[in-house]
Amino acid sequence: MKRASILFAALIALVELAAFGASFVNNMAEHPHAAVPLGILWLMFRYFTIWTNTLVGLAFGWMAWRKRALAKPFLAALVLWILIVGVVYHLLLAGDAPLHGLDYVSNLLYHTVAPILVPVWWLAFAPKGGLTSHHAVIWLAWPLVYLVYAVIRGLETGFYPYFFLNLDRLGWGGLGLWCVKFLVAFWIGGLVIVTLGRGLNRLGISR
Repeated sequence: MKRASILFAALIALVELAAFGASFVNNMAEHPHAAVPLGILWLMFRYFTIWTNTLVGLAFGWMAWRKRALAKPFLAALVLWILIVGVVYHLLLAGDAPLHGLDYVSNLLYHTVAPILVPVWWLAFAPKGGLTSHHAVIWLAWPLVYLVYAVIRGLETGFYPYFFLNLDRLGWGGLGLWCVKFLVAFWIGGLVIVTLGRGLNRLGISR
């Protein structure tokens, strides 16, 4: 990895660390009776946003520390997953009520800053050769695992982190339809990234 790539990766890792810290402290304030820190972490990891941003932070922190890029398909998958986090939030989840304090900071970093920085890093620095349409299918594993986890957890606790996973309101048919929609969106997004990666690789941009 070149120096600019390493510094950019370190910046992304720091953004994710700041977002996680802000979210953790905000959850402590909102849930003072939760056991610290495990209780707070249990509350935070209800959300796909936390799952994905934590994975991104760990991956970019590792690359900045080791000064070595991770596997090409995994880097492209990170771009897909974090982009979906940002797009879904801004299209479906961002409410009209203004956010304040650390809640605003964590939401901004998680849903806007990281979904911009990660694709920019990938476009500028990531190796992109060898991506195929099969990767777009493999990349569905991450959201699929989360969907199963969220539904099982919801059945156990009665709390569903997103309206489109609320089994009590949607029923199994409605829930299944939403899950199919999201997996199709991930698949199409993956195909777009594969196509883009192939095109950039042919142009000799970050092989």
